[in-house]
Amino acid sequence: MSDDKIIFDSNDESNKSDLESMLEDLTNANPVTEVLEHSGKNVPKDDINIYDQKSKLKNQEIILTGIDDLLISSGARLILFLPLIVVILFGLAQSFSDSNPEWWVNSVQGLIFNQDISTSIYFISLLIMIADLSLLFILLRLIYVTRQIFILEAEEITNSGITFNSAHGYAQMKETIDGSSRQLNVTTGLMFLATLLLSLSLYFSTQQSSELPVMIALSTGALLSGHGVYMVSSRSRFNTVNPWGLLEAFSTPIHPALLKRPFSDIIRSHVDPLLLVKVSSYVNSLSSKLDKGKSITDLQENLLHLLHLRRSGLISDEVFRDVLGEIIDEEVIEQIFQHPELGEETWNRLLTHASSRCAPFFRLHDRLRMHQENENYEGEIWFDVDMENLTLGNANLFAYVLNQSTETKQLILRIQTPDFRPNECVYGLKIPPCNEENNIKNHDSIAKSLPRTLSSTKIVWQSLIPSSTGEATVTVRLEDTSGNLVSGRVLTVQVRSDIFTRLRLTTGALLMLGAIVAVFSPLIPFALSLLGL
Repeated sequence: MSDDKIIFDSNDESNKSDLESMLEDLTNANPVTEVLEHSGKNVPKDDINIYDQKSKLKNQEIILTGIDDLLISSGARLILFLPLIVVILFGLAQSFSDSNPEWWVNSVQGLIFNQDISTSIYFISLLIMIADLSLLFILLRLIYVTRQIFILEAEEITNSGITFNSAHGYAQMKETIDGSSRQLNVTTGLMFLATLLLSLSLYFSTQQSSELPVMIALSTGALLSGHGVYMVSSRSRFNTVNPWGLLEAFSTPIHPALLKRPFSDIIRSHVDPLLLVKVSSYVNSLSSKLDKGKSITDLQENLLHLLHLRRSGLISDEVFRDVLGEIIDEEVIEQIFQHPELGEETWNRLLTHASSRCAPFFRLHDRLRMHQENENYEGEIWFDVDMENLTLGNANLFAYVLNQSTETKQLILRIQTPDFRPNECVYGLKIPPCNEENNIKNHDSIAKSLPRTLSSTKIVWQSLIPSSTGEATVTVRLEDTSGNLVSGRVLTVQVRSDIFTRLRLTTGALLMLGAIVAVFSPLIPFALSLLGL
């Protein structure tokens, strides 16, 4: 086994990760409702200017996002198919470069200024390329507008007293936006070059110039390389039209290894920095509405957990409101769901996004619920592990350990693998006994007892970086302090991209190869003549 080894100790409950500290700073900060609303009263002039600029950009973004949803990134997806149509038309025009078919000469040629069929096809291709270029310019403008809104939002939050530029995920989110802009700039530049070269080739075609084949070849090469760059580059969609518009583009740089408040930790680790500040500020503003003895962290954890149970159909809406009503006033629950930005849909989007990024956590949660319903389990330690079956990039491994005995247990969780980095991780776990009954007799008790059982469960979240592709094995051992095996699991997973990613990368690579062939194709006859062939 490699020396690549990480050791964690959870015995000292006072130790907090950097992420946890940052999140608590945001939660405990004074409410910054000016981030969510603009009252127009007693607001500094700079803030008014920021708000006015942001409003104008928001209006632009709504229109551009509508076009993007309808024609570009989703819907018709013209930006994906138009270049391929042009490639087919180029091949068709090349096949008619030496002669015109009889039906064209007799019926069509006289109607379009006596142009031959190949020139006409190239002209149609030019129109399609101009349309594709227009869509790329719209997409570029959309990214620029979103980037400017993100900068203005960051400035507005900073002016409110939060050091947003150093907050969790800010640098990663900004780099994602800038990276998408750079990739699209390259694609647009190559497409513009292809359009320009095709325009010049059509001009030379009227002059019967010998440069025509060279210009067509270069235009084809630029077109194929531009679309190849677009296919190979994985550009995430993002906008600020909706509160959750940046979620899909955000990838968490760090996360807690030991989950003390599982749902809050999971959700917060996958929330983009803008939405995180808004959620923390809004939830903190509800502190005065909490029932006696309850805290903001209790509200966040129970709200997310109960929402997940309701989305899964395990509890009814009535039970959901009754249980949550034990933490916060009844009328506030309706206010939370009717909030213009952070309403019920936003909370559901957060859960859906987290469940897609950390599916093993939610699968283990379901197994814990089924275990709690099982009356025949007699063991002292309930232990289970899960991770993605198919992974590319960081893999998420989760381990649940529940102590069902009557005394505190000192256990060691050891994760070993030759196929991921780090090769070995060791966690020292101090697990107090869980006093909850295993038996659940009605849905109401699920809503009340399952959150308490989950809070008594030690949950380990370990990220693993693949060392190679193919089949990979991970061994997870739960030991006592003497090294004796208490329980264990062996997981076998596949490290490779999904079929759509492989198809996208293969298509992009073929387009890039085709671009190289197209660019050098005019040199082939010259090379053959030198060889005497």
